[in-house]
Amino acid sequence: MKREEILNDLKNNLSEYRFKHSLLVAKEAEKLALKYHEDKDKAFKVGLLHDIAKELSPNEELKYIKKDDILLNKENEKIKHAPIGALMAKEKYNVTEDEYLAIKYHTTGNIKMNNLAKIIFIADKIGRENLSTEMLKAKELAYQDLDKALLYILELNKNYLEQKKEVMANDSLVLLDYLKKRVK
Repeated sequence: MKREEILNDLKNNLSEYRFKHSLLVAKEAEKLALKYHEDKDKAFKVGLLHDIAKELSPNEELKYIKKDDILLNKENEKIKHAPIGALMAKEKYNVTEDEYLAIKYHTTGNIKMNNLAKIIFIADKIGRENLSTEMLKAKELAYQDLDKALLYILELNKNYLEQKKEVMANDSLVLLDYLKKRVK
């Protein structure tokens, strides 16, 4: 599917807020892809598609959960839209494996992330209007080093979840530990 077709489809199927957010993420992902010599069109496409399952009804979610038993083991209700969205994107937009994984990992991260997945994860946090001081720093780091930005965002998220007495997803914890050892 071409960019314009995806844009039109999403405009008709997402709320105005979610469409605007997806467009901002897509534009940020495209800029990051250019910076890191990745496919800018692929980054834009995945940025657009990353939240396609965010506004599904529980019945629509259940259709996808039944297709992939792994989804039943998700630690956090708020992040199930990522693996569901990856399945939707595969079925509806015929995304490639790396596009699929970038959508799947955009909320938790994963130790197996490639640059596209890192770009989408980061763009989802910084591709917004009126960024907080913390996210402005994340944006600055994103254009210096993807892993440093990823580590910074994961640490912020861990602190936030701990304050709320919530548990970070296991994939996030593994990635955080890995990056702490690797990033200087």
